Amino acid sequence: MRIWQAIAALILLCTPIQSGWAQPASFPNAPEIVAPPTHQNGVEPLSPNETHPNAKRLASQAALALTTYSAGETTQQIAARLEFAGAAASELAAIFHVPGAWSRGRIIYPQLGGLGADAASVMVVVEQMVGTAEGIQVFIRTLDIRLVLSGTSWRFAELASIGGTLVTEPAAPSPQALAVLNDPRIEMPDSARWDILSGSISPDLLAIMARLADRTPFGVVTLSQGHPYEVFGTNRQSDHTRGRAFDIYRLGDTLVIDGRAQGSMIHQTVQWLYQQPEIRQIGSPWALDGVGGRSFTDRLHQDHLHIAVSR
Repeated sequence: MRIWQAIAALILLCTPIQSGWAQPASFPNAPEIVAPPTHQNGVEPLSPNETHPNAKRLASQAALALTTYSAGETTQQIAARLEFAGAAASELAAIFHVPGAWSRGRIIYPQLGGLGADAASVMVVVEQMVGTAEGIQVFIRTLDIRLVLSGTSWRFAELASIGGTLVTEPAAPSPQALAVLNDPRIEMPDSARWDILSGSISPDLLAIMARLADRTPFGVVTLSQGHPYEVFGTNRQSDHTRGRAFDIYRLGDTLVIDGRAQGSMIHQTVQWLYQQPEIRQIGSPWALDGVGGRSFTDRLHQDHLHIAVSR
C-alpha cells in the first residue's frame, strides 16, 4: 500500500459531504447530479453458483474488517483485529479510519478481477457508512484485494487499490456523462462515478451504458479505478484503466453468475451487446463467435460481463 493512497483516503473521509462524490463546482450554472441511493443492491450471502466462493468470502471479510469499527476505536485496536494482514495491519487500519467516528461496512458484490495459478484479484464493491457529530457520510468503493493460494487455502496478500479518490472540482460533464450519472437504472459505486466526473471515460462507453439501461437496469462493479492496472498476470494495460471498459455483475435482478443458462436473459443481452457497433470485446460466460473472436469466455468471466469499446 502506497503512503499517498492512505493520505488521499484520509483526506477523502474527512471531507464534510453526505455522499462519496461532490456536486461540480468549477463551472457556472452546474447541472444537477442526482445523488444515488445510499443503500444499493447487496447480494450477500454469496450465490451457491459462485465458482470461487472461498476467495470471494475472504476478500469480503477483509473489506468489512477495514471499513467496520466503533466510535472511539483507535487504529491500533483495529490493527489488532486484522490478523489476516500480518505486518501491514497498522498501515491498513489507518486507511479508512476517521478518529472519533463509527463506521459500518456492507458488501454489495465481490467480483473476480483476475485469476492465476496461485493468485487472484477480487474487486469488492463495499459501502462504508461513517457516522460523525456532523452527520453520516456514505462512500461506495471498489477495492482491489489481492489473494495468494497457500496449499489449498487462499490468503490475503495486499490491498492493491482503494478505488480512487473524490473528484471535488470536475470539468463540465458532457451530456452523455450526465445522462449516465443521473440514470437510476444504472447502479454504480462512487469509484465509477469519480471516473466519469474526471472525464477519463470514453464517450462510446458512456453511450453503450445509456443504451443498455434502456434495455434493462444493471449493476456496475468497475469502470477504471478499483480494477487492476494491467490485465491480471500480464504487462498489458487493461482497457479499464484506459477508460474503455466496464464490468457488470447483474442485469435486472439476476446475477450474471446465476444467469448462465443458454437462452437466459443474460445470454440474450450478450447477443444484443455483440451487435452494437462500438463494442470491440465482450467477456461473458459464452463465446458467441468461437476462439479468437470479439466474444470470449474463460473461468474468470463467469460472474460478470466485461464490455470494451474501440479507441
